Amino acid sequence: MMASMLAGCGSSGTSNTGSGDGNSEGYNTLNIIAAHGAAENTSENESFLKFKELVEDRSGGAITVDLYPNQQLGGDREYTEAATQGNVTMGGPSTANIAPFVPALNAFETPFLFSDRESVYAALDSDAGQALLDSLESAGLKGLGYFENGFRQLTTNKEINSLADLKGLKIRVMENEVHLAIWTALGANPSPLAFGELYSALQQKAFDAQENPAELIYNTKFYEVQDHVYLTNHIYTPYIIYMNLDTWNSLNEQTQTLIQECMDEAVAYCREICEANEQACFDAINESGKSKTYEVSDELHNEMVTACKDAGIYDLVIEKAGGTYAQDLWAAAGFDPESVA
Repeated sequence: MMASMLAGCGSSGTSNTGSGDGNSEGYNTLNIIAAHGAAENTSENESFLKFKELVEDRSGGAITVDLYPNQQLGGDREYTEAATQGNVTMGGPSTANIAPFVPALNAFETPFLFSDRESVYAALDSDAGQALLDSLESAGLKGLGYFENGFRQLTTNKEINSLADLKGLKIRVMENEVHLAIWTALGANPSPLAFGELYSALQQKAFDAQENPAELIYNTKFYEVQDHVYLTNHIYTPYIIYMNLDTWNSLNEQTQTLIQECMDEAVAYCREICEANEQACFDAINESGKSKTYEVSDELHNEMVTACKDAGIYDLVIEKAGGTYAQDLWAAAGFDPESVA
């Protein structure tokens, strides 16, 4: 079913790349097939809708956006592969999920890299953040910006008060070598599983725990089948927004400028709404009667950081990202792994 949907999308997206026809304002005619994996009521989807509103209005209808949220065109890897082949025009995956296509993105998987959103935005808006967007071109994609995914939190069915409590914990993680190494270093037993299968796996007790940002924990209802939500903030994972590079290169400069300007405004909008949305999710979880959020003690935080250092996780990030992508991102965030607790 998904293959037939993508085939249909491909014929729409590739036949309207905009290299020829345009409207009276000088914009190329373009139908953008945009895909992402988050639910309709998340910051990511709201931000894509903002982009759609802006670009359709300002192009005078020359550019249209057909948006497919909630894994309608597959998970992050599936629709990103389709985008590299020109069958999807635009996507917004988690960086960790497409690091196999673009290894430089492993820089974002640095544990405890960011202390707050101010340091996140400083890094994303820096030359290092732009270099990571540019690295997508190696996979045939044009990086346009970053939407909010947020700080990742740990949910479990057991109390976690010390590093010893993580020992043997069967936790679902994304299929990313750095993430697997982090949770192994923390003493847990990590295994990857497709996101769409996670709720039922937790419900059936196939896993003791999982980790995701607040909006995904709430909107995918993981809190219904997990007793505790620990605010570990162990990794900040952005959604990286891209466009098929061939489609981008086929557009005239005026159209490229409009798309980038509208995306920049959508990114700003995402930042305006994300923190409030995150807090609303935490409040709703605490009011549900099914789960509760818990702050992590300084002692447990320091134990987790030390375990990552001792296991060589920061060296692994440098190795997997290649070049100086990780070190440059760390510098932009004001982070020094030698100085963390």
